[in-house]
Amino acid sequence: MPGLGQAQRVLRRCLVSLSVASLAVPVLAHAQPAEEAVRIQYTAPLACPDAASFAAQLRERTARGRFAELGELARTFDVELVADAQGFAGNVEFLDDSGAKVSRHVHGEQCEAVVESLALITALALDAALQSEAAEPAPSPPEPPAAPPAPPLAPAQQTSLPPRVTQRWLRGARIGALAGYGSASSAPRVGLLGQLDFRSGSALRLLAHYAWHELTVDAGRSASLHRMGVETSLCPWRLRRGTLSVSPCAAIDFGSLRAGGVPSEQLTSTSAEAIWWASVGAQLGLSWEPDGPFWFELRAAAEFPLRAGYQFTFENPHVIAYQVPYFSGWGGLAAGVRF
Repeated sequence: MPGLGQAQRVLRRCLVSLSVASLAVPVLAHAQPAEEAVRIQYTAPLACPDAASFAAQLRERTARGRFAELGELARTFDVELVADAQGFAGNVEFLDDSGAKVSRHVHGEQCEAVVESLALITALALDAALQSEAAEPAPSPPEPPAAPPAPPLAPAQQTSLPPRVTQRWLRGARIGALAGYGSASSAPRVGLLGQLDFRSGSALRLLAHYAWHELTVDAGRSASLHRMGVETSLCPWRLRRGTLSVSPCAAIDFGSLRAGGVPSEQLTSTSAEAIWWASVGAQLGLSWEPDGPFWFELRAAAEFPLRAGYQFTFENPHVIAYQVPYFSGWGGLAAGVRF
């Protein structure tokens, strides 16, 4: 029958069209490039927007990339904000396509404005990096077979954004050596130091130091002084401009002070005496920190000895060889490496 034959031909064409369409769906899905994983390491004072707020601002400025899962290999942007005397300093660091380290700095009076600028910088860098990868030509899809069975479509997988971004509290560490001069014993001063730098802008330093001096007391009699100790200083914040930074610190020092007579024709019988030493004071450091691992610092300190007024004396005749001062100071130059 003519009507029946025409209906069969129409039905056959519909089945062929459905087969081709079902094959095109997985091919097009396979041709779409997967979004690159991105990790944001965000650190800021409590007065600033938190990591979730920064992630939301970043998403408002770019839809490229997806936030990485825990432990997943990802392109990393290190975002840090530090409070200083004039507002807030922001910094974002990442690696470009050639593997070179890139750093961008922002400063402002309001932390919210600095965070907005860092989010824009991060979004632009992320767009540029992923756009260059997307510019590579995609391979052409293979020719479909004549009439294969339509494979089942797998459900799309969606990656949820992490609610919080990992934060690190330690920025780095440094070691070095110090040489200077102190007025407490009117003597050279040398030492070895170690320091922890925190992302909040504060720092903690330990300095093991030693000072020595020989002073003339009267005709024919001299005394030698030896002071050693360990000083702990806490620097609550730092003001940074480029490679230079200034940091005020509070310090406390514990150790010993030893005084003894120097044998001579007039001083044939000698003895030595040692006392514990302690002092509190304030310090100010001016550091130069270039891009390399090395750093240099000028430091000045004022201290108040807790054994002020203590006297070391000579006898026959009686004379004061040395008296611990009520106020003293020291200055020095330090240098070392950062990690």
